[in-house]
Amino acid sequence: MKKDRTVFNTIITFLSLSVIIGTWSYMDYKRDSDIAREKRETEGKLQKELLLNSTCNQFVDSLNYINGELSKFQTLTLSMVHKQEATKGLKSVGDIVYMKNDSSRVVVEDVLVGGGKYNYYVKYRVIFKNDTIKEISPEMIY
Repeated sequence: MKKDRTVFNTIITFLSLSVIIGTWSYMDYKRDSDIAREKRETEGKLQKELLLNSTCNQFVDSLNYINGELSKFQTLTLSMVHKQEATKGLKSVGDIVYMKNDSSRVVVEDVLVGGGKYNYYVKYRVIFKNDTIKEISPEMIY
């Protein structure tokens, strides 16, 4: 009888250890599968972010290209705006004006604007009746 009891205890111990090891293995498998699922989700998010990043980089690169192409016209654009602001209230090209020193009639051929960022000058290029061209300041005509 004692032998049966020892065999019975051995079987019970073996079965309980098997159940404990089986449960532990199942929990370990379940934990690993959850970690693998989270890893796949994270990798998917990473791929989406990389795709979005490359799209943004292409957009920024194309804007840099356009900016580079148009930057050579920045000085011209600023000077045209400067000229328009400076000549807003002045005579325009083609106007017939009178000279103050001798009251002769002249035609404005061009309005010249020059200077730097903080100061500028305005001059008129006028044509006289005898086809001579002269640059004069705005104070000399009316």
